[in-house]
Amino acid sequence: MRTGRHGFTLVELLIVVVLVGLIVRLAIPSYQRYVLTARAAAAISEIETVRLAAYTYHSDALEWPADVDRGIVPPELVPYLGDGFSFTGDHYMLDWDNWTLPDGSPSEPETGVLVGISMTTADKRLGSAFVRLLGDGAARATIDEHYTLVVVAAD
Repeated sequence: MRTGRHGFTLVELLIVVVLVGLIVRLAIPSYQRYVLTARAAAAISEIETVRLAAYTYHSDALEWPADVDRGIVPPELVPYLGDGFSFTGDHYMLDWDNWTLPDGSPSEPETGVLVGISMTTADKRLGSAFVRLLGDGAARATIDEHYTLVVVAAD
């Protein structure tokens, strides 16, 4: 004699599997967006740290750090940044840029020096998130895999 059933029917199991699949399908893109936004926010935070260190260096030395290759911390900024500060992040590298423009920029011929910090990444979605988080008020330039925040444009 049967006292009750034990376990689930095949139909009940299939319904649960389908529901879990739908939930996962909806959750994964949101999770990926959150991860991407967090990476872009981390890059912006590091850029802000470098920018403040550069301003402090400039107020002490009355000059901007020299241009260096991407991924390398300018030697002038090492004392102004925390121990172990790195220009290599999760899926991106930072690049300190210091350009002398003898003829000025195309839109502003009187600009002789352009100083900026670039985030270099092959992940275009990360670059888009970076630009979106910076907002329209930030002076920035985007060329291929380089997303540059302009620190100063001077005579």
